[in-house]
Amino acid sequence: MMRGNADRLAYLYGQYIKGSCTAAELQEFFEYVGDPAMRDALQKVIDHHLENIQPGKGDAVVDWEHLYNKIIPSENPAAGGTTGEKPIVRRLFTLPRVAAAAVILTVAAGIYFLLPRNPQQETTLAGNGRFRNDIPPGDSKATLTLANGASIALHTNDSNALAQLENAQAFRLDSGELVYNNHGAAGKARGYNTLATPLGGQFRLLLPDGSRVWLNAASSITYPVAFGKEGRKVSITGEAYLEVAQQPNRPFTVMVNGAEITVLGTRFNVNAYRDEAATCITLIEGAVRVNRDSRSSVLHPGQQLQLWPRGDQRLIDDADPDAAAAWKDGWFSFDDADIAAVMRQVKRWYDAEIVYEGPLPGHHFVGTIPRDVQVSKLLTMLELTGRVQFRIEGRKVIVTQP
Repeated sequence: MMRGNADRLAYLYGQYIKGSCTAAELQEFFEYVGDPAMRDALQKVIDHHLENIQPGKGDAVVDWEHLYNKIIPSENPAAGGTTGEKPIVRRLFTLPRVAAAAVILTVAAGIYFLLPRNPQQETTLAGNGRFRNDIPPGDSKATLTLANGASIALHTNDSNALAQLENAQAFRLDSGELVYNNHGAAGKARGYNTLATPLGGQFRLLLPDGSRVWLNAASSITYPVAFGKEGRKVSITGEAYLEVAQQPNRPFTVMVNGAEITVLGTRFNVNAYRDEAATCITLIEGAVRVNRDSRSSVLHPGQQLQLWPRGDQRLIDDADPDAAAAWKDGWFSFDDADIAAVMRQVKRWYDAEIVYEGPLPGHHFVGTIPRDVQVSKLLTMLELTGRVQFRIEGRKVIVTQP
């Protein structure tokens, strides 16, 4: 690699970060990014940039959607492009929001996927045989267990499930959402139903009171067949996003990992996976009160309450609600996530077994990636940071250092 090429790459990177690239410079920059021979030079440029930025001062904001539209102009604005594919990295975020040791999923990762590639390049991208097969992303599927113990397997537009629901009469499937027919009705609870998603599944639920629930993979919600007149109570495992219908005379209560969340009408996300270090409750709109043991906390929009084992808890005033609920809109969102945290999400969404060979890579990741891609694309993006390497064997993903 010639020294002049490295200097030119550094110049183009600086122009790109400042948003000052001309169309010709953008094209030249993307050519450098797509050149494997420039990988090390690109990483050095990014590392130098991170080491010399003081957090909060002069941070560069990268608008990936704007960049995507500049790279591939849309012939159909309503569709967002001619290929129907999402830009691989979406959100606005600041460089660096975290310590310089964090690996930012930016130039080498995001832009590379925006460029058209031929089959030979795809083969190279797939790791020269390290990806022996691929694993598709999860989709809408769940199991509904009725109060009488009967179970119904649910899948979008599943004719058998539709027939079973019609026989039950109380609910129906509507575009991948389980909908109760007695919308808004209050009555005497007679048992509980449970909607549960497997690994590699997600589902939506419209409760009898009009509240909406999104369930992430490996999650469940248990709720009464009919809410009582004085209150509405459900219990959740895993992760869920809730939009609670406003009914001041009937407070809505969520039980999760020993905590009680009480709301009237609000939108919030609950991450209560048992393999995560803490239960995280993030408020998007309204207000909620969280009670655990003898402690009570009121959350306001933009705040996150982290409930740790042994009664410890922490209130984050400047949480990112969009990031917390990104999964609901079809995105992975990594914010200073170590490789173990990233791979826990991979395990749940792709129903994959994760195996670590050797010590875990010590770097952290920041970025937002669509969840509707094959696992090889997600892994390849992570590999482009130069900090981690993968193999796929069956449904097993092996994680190693380069």
